[in-house]
Amino acid sequence: MCTCPACIECCRALPGYLVPSDLRRIADRLNEPDIARFALDNLLASPGAIVLADGEFWKIRTLVPAREADGACRFLQNDRCAIHAEAPFGCSFFSTEQAKEESDAISARGLFEIAKAWRRGDLYARLWLMLYHAGRVAPSPLEARARMQIVVR
Repeated sequence: MCTCPACIECCRALPGYLVPSDLRRIADRLNEPDIARFALDNLLASPGAIVLADGEFWKIRTLVPAREADGACRFLQNDRCAIHAEAPFGCSFFSTEQAKEESDAISARGLFEIAKAWRRGDLYARLWLMLYHAGRVAPSPLEARARMQIVVR
C-alpha cells in the first residue's frame, strides 16, 4: 500500500475488493480459523462491479473490507494498512498513479477470478450470500467512488 495522501484517501472512501485467494490468507493473518467468523467480523457484501463483456453489462458481486463509521477500511489504522503484507487484491495491485488502462486490466483479472467463483458456487459466493442475508452490505461502489473522487481532487 502506498502511503501517499491520495492512496490513503482511497482506503478511506473505497477499500479494494477481495479475490477468492485473499480469504484464507487474510483470515490466517488475523489468526481466525473460522472463515465465516472472519467474514462476519471483517467483510461486507458489495453490490459489486459493473463490467461490459461481449456487448452486455454484468454485475459481479464482490467482498470488500468492512468499513468504520466514517467509511474508511476497517484495516486502516493510523493511516497505515494493518494487514499490508496480506492486503486484498483490490488494494495491493492498484495505485492512484496508474494509468486507467493498466488499472482496468488488473481489475479485469481479479473480477474474472471472482466470476469463476460465483459460477462454481464456492466459498467466495457462499460468504457473500451469508453477509448479504445478515445485512452486512457495503455502500454502492458508484457512491463510494464518487465520494473518493471528490476527496482526491
